[in-house]
Amino acid sequence: ESGYSAGGLTDTMLIATLDMKHGTLKLTTLMRDMLVEIPGHGNNKLNAANSYGGIELLYKTIAQNFNIQLDGYVEVSFDAFKTVVNDVGGVEIELTESEAAYLNATNYIRPAKYRTVKAGKHTLNGAQALGYCRIRKYAKGIQPVTPNGQIDDYGRTWRQRNVINAIFNKAKGTSLPKLMDMAQTILSKYVTTDLNSQDIIGYMKDVVMMGTMEIYQLQIPMDGYFTTQANYQAPGSTTNLGSVILPDMTTNTAALKDFIF
Repeated sequence: ESGYSAGGLTDTMLIATLDMKHGTLKLTTLMRDMLVEIPGHGNNKLNAANSYGGIELLYKTIAQNFNIQLDGYVEVSFDAFKTVVNDVGGVEIELTESEAAYLNATNYIRPAKYRTVKAGKHTLNGAQALGYCRIRKYAKGIQPVTPNGQIDDYGRTWRQRNVINAIFNKAKGTSLPKLMDMAQTILSKYVTTDLNSQDIIGYMKDVVMMGTMEIYQLQIPMDGYFTTQANYQAPGSTTNLGSVILPDMTTNTAALKDFIF
């Protein structure tokens, strides 16, 4: 279809919530393969919205399907992610036997000299943490399973939230001036955002003042409130979208609103 660019796919979409009313931090994953209505482009996977119309269309798609108005975005590249992890001194992650074997057997960790991870809890550097966040498929018969038993894209989105939590745990022991210096460097070099520096510094101060130690998590669609369909074609379309997630929109939209607000 016209205007579509696979390079613009947003394969990881997380809503971060700073809930000052209840003094809580929250992370919500929107699964990339969810079938949604993209304004002006019909039914498609959620991760296609950015390819058709950039962040503005992604905002509209989330608003139309989930009735949530987002206040800003931060687009993070692989390089930015590695830089953040390295700047906080690495992240503490527990790897299962299958996750460690998978990472050492594939090219997800680059350069290859860092493919030396082991099962158990230890500190991952930026390259290793990025590889961990990308785990999804099989490799040489190994099914990578998280400590809580999740696999495939459900395991991957859990790992991504797990790493963000680990980054937060590492950063919260850092002084506010140092955090602000780190943020300015990362924002100027590695990320794209429509938030200005004052917004970001304000959010950082709010988090420090809040003093909370925990990030609450949600995945949309929730377990038990979706079905999957292979080789999906939208009515009237000749495009095969492959495997899609068909969410129970009423239940999931209500759950998202309840979780965030």
